[in-house]
Amino acid sequence: MAAPKPTPRFISKERGKITALPLYCDGFVRKKHTGEKDFKRYFAELRGSTIFLYSDEKNATYTEKLELQNLKSLDTWSLKENYISAEFTLTLLNEEVRLKIENPDAGEEWKGFILTVAKLEIPSKLQLLPGQLLRLKEVLKDEKQRQARQPVPVKEQEPPEASNVPQCFYSVSRNKAIEMLAESPEFGNMILRPGSEKMSFAVTVRQLLTDGPSIKHYKVMCVENGFSIALDTPVTVSSLCDVTDHFVKETNGNLRPFIQPHTYATTIDQPVVLNERKDQQKRQIPQAVVAPMIQNPTPPPTSSQSSDHEYLEVNYINVDEHDKKNQLNLKDDRPLIQAVPVPDSGISDELLKALQKRRATLGDY
Repeated sequence: MAAPKPTPRFISKERGKITALPLYCDGFVRKKHTGEKDFKRYFAELRGSTIFLYSDEKNATYTEKLELQNLKSLDTWSLKENYISAEFTLTLLNEEVRLKIENPDAGEEWKGFILTVAKLEIPSKLQLLPGQLLRLKEVLKDEKQRQARQPVPVKEQEPPEASNVPQCFYSVSRNKAIEMLAESPEFGNMILRPGSEKMSFAVTVRQLLTDGPSIKHYKVMCVENGFSIALDTPVTVSSLCDVTDHFVKETNGNLRPFIQPHTYATTIDQPVVLNERKDQQKRQIPQAVVAPMIQNPTPPPTSSQSSDHEYLEVNYINVDEHDKKNQLNLKDDRPLIQAVPVPDSGISDELLKALQKRRATLGDY
């Protein structure tokens, strides 16, 4: 006899035990990451400030979760022309996720719940019924109390130690990994990066198919005995290097780790030491250009001026007598008087006598 199928109530209780969070909203959604072509259908539950995604409504173990405490923005896409669905983009810490809800009314309700638990306030622009707004107020009150009792800040995952990771690990977001693979395909087509959840990683691969490039992302969870690759049949390996090796082996080498080359110098250049004396030029002080002075000719002296100042009276000192006086002044404190020797001007005795005679003649006047 076959075992009875679990009831929805039983599944909901099991999910509550696993997550240990209160349920605020649930329903079917379609999700895809930026760069992926098609949406994938999930059964979603908003518990606390986290969206848990299940492969179907009967599965009690979630396959992926979105931490809304990491929400940076929510952008609403235009509704379809026939008004049958609603889409919006969630910009999280390391990724962008697009959600699609088939019923536009349910999409507006999901938007209200997401913003309320992420920002801890009810958005002002919502098209909801009074009962739905009342439910948002209750959720806001419960979530504030829950976070006050048990605040669990969600931090960005720190990269593992360099000795335990392969060379293709880069601490980048999903979009940056896609960009790196597209810009430099010659370096490889597989990147290992941090995952969207704490204690998780992701493998981003880019393959060229007949209809164009294909981008895929694989989740890698940390488990007790190593790392588990979330495939249809989960694969558990002992290290992150074994994770990338598994993808290489399964694709027969078509997937190659993305390794950027590091260039290094092979020669040591001798630094050129410049001679300071040669480099420093002597400063030349510019000389001022002054126009020559034009002096007026001195008028000839008058007869009276000529007679008074024609000859300069010079008092000559007898050197011998001066030395005797200095000898006598040595006992005093007064400074010595230096004798000024009479220069040998070449004046003859006859000329000296003529000068004395001239001085006597002038004295008669």
